[in-house]
Amino acid sequence: MTIPALAKIFIVFCIVLILNRMRLQLSLCLFIGSVFLCFLMGLGPISWFQSVVGVLGEIQAISLILIIWLIMAVSRIMKETGHMDRLVESFKRLSKDSRTVGSVMSALIGLLPMPGGALFSAPMVETSLSDHRITGEQKAMVNYWFRHIWEYWWPLYPGVVLVVALLEVDMWRYMAIMAPMTIVCVIAGLVFILKPIGKAERHHDGGISWSGIGAFLWEIMPILIVVFIILALAGLTGILALLGFQVNIPGAVSILPGLVAAMIWVCLINHVVFDRFISAAIDRSVIPMVLLVLAIMVFKRVMVDSQAVFQIIDELIAYKIPVILVIVIMPFVSGFITGMGLGLVGTSFPIIIPLFQTSNLIDYLSYAGLGYAFGFMGMMLSPVHLCLLVSKDYYEASLLKTYRHLILPAMTVMIFAGIYFMVLRAL
Repeated sequence: MTIPALAKIFIVFCIVLILNRMRLQLSLCLFIGSVFLCFLMGLGPISWFQSVVGVLGEIQAISLILIIWLIMAVSRIMKETGHMDRLVESFKRLSKDSRTVGSVMSALIGLLPMPGGALFSAPMVETSLSDHRITGEQKAMVNYWFRHIWEYWWPLYPGVVLVVALLEVDMWRYMAIMAPMTIVCVIAGLVFILKPIGKAERHHDGGISWSGIGAFLWEIMPILIVVFIILALAGLTGILALLGFQVNIPGAVSILPGLVAAMIWVCLINHVVFDRFISAAIDRSVIPMVLLVLAIMVFKRVMVDSQAVFQIIDELIAYKIPVILVIVIMPFVSGFITGMGLGLVGTSFPIIIPLFQTSNLIDYLSYAGLGYAFGFMGMMLSPVHLCLLVSKDYYEASLLKTYRHLILPAMTVMIFAGIYFMVLRAL
């Protein structure tokens, strides 16, 4: 009896997630999963090796590695030089509402992805909410929720960079489609997390002023540089297209010039000497990220080379399984079990992207956005999400009681995502 391709993919999917739950590095789990996939699809080790070699020669894979390396290096330098502290302090002088300060502190730290970065923002949230008599669970939720409002579309997050690379679309187009999800997250956080806390003004002489705004913009300049250059490149290619010159810059590549410029800015402003730059550039935390990107790209390549994606499409049609269920459930499960953005993208998107059977770009991005939104909420609800665990531990909060504050905003986001992306497809 022939095993359906859907069953084979499900077996591989389970193997990867089970191995990951056994504390194996996700990169190793995906490499093992790609080997199993080759075996189940009737291919030998030589075919797997050819897929690996093919990935190592791809511009996309090389650019992804460079991007992740630069993101980690910029984040590390900004943290070690106190640049991030100055950024946070510059905003503190602009607001008197302690709830606003606490949530924005967490959000500002979230602009730069750092493993366990919620631990970095936790003391700032603690200080800003010191005038309130609230539980540790409420403080943990302020720190946890608002740190992750950007991760749907912010181009510095490796998960976003990877999904854009896998989708093979312009970065700015993906950002434009996904940006409303941040607004929904903020609203859900205001209604279900901040409003129950109540207002208590911080008594200081600060407030909004031109000098304060200028100081804030100066400190946040590295992040603005990245976004400005991405948009400038999109505008330049648009102008060249109108003049008859077709220039195609892959979405994952378009972020590189901005990151390089941001790195130069941070080093100059903070007087970073060469030795300190090298120390940040060769940090050991970069290696697992690089291996994870390679593993994901190999997994995707094996999916294509083995013809598995085409067999899955045929079987979904034959078995009359709603494609939309697969697009929603697989990323959610991946996010819940891995607890990380790269994990939810790497384990599910190579499988679901071939199911986006449409030539319309808005439809295509809507499918991707729906899958990513549900996957991201799976990650936010994951009991192995590092930021959730460090927030809980810092405030000595109960994990179960913390979940009580998390369920309603998470459900709100998923309901909106379903409506939003279905409306986009109907336009």
